[in-house]
Amino acid sequence: MFYRCRHTEEEIAECMAMIGDRNSLAAIHRIKGIKEETVMKWLEKASTHVKQFERIVRKKKLSCVQLDAYDLCMA
Repeated sequence: MFYRCRHTEEEIAECMAMIGDRNSLAAIHRIKGIKEETVMKWLEKASTHVKQFERIVRKKKLSCVQLDAYDLCMA
């Protein structure tokens, strides 16, 4: 799903977790140094591949609350 991304799957999952924790894209940029546009592209990709992204998230052992937030962000 994130083929040819310059960031690791773990970094992507961390950014998605930050979105789930209601951090803004600007905050993610300040904290992680990843452009807002990049995070938005990841979110768009994740929204079109929900089942595959859910497996990535589960591998990272994020909580159910964070998973629920992902579902809300991707809707």
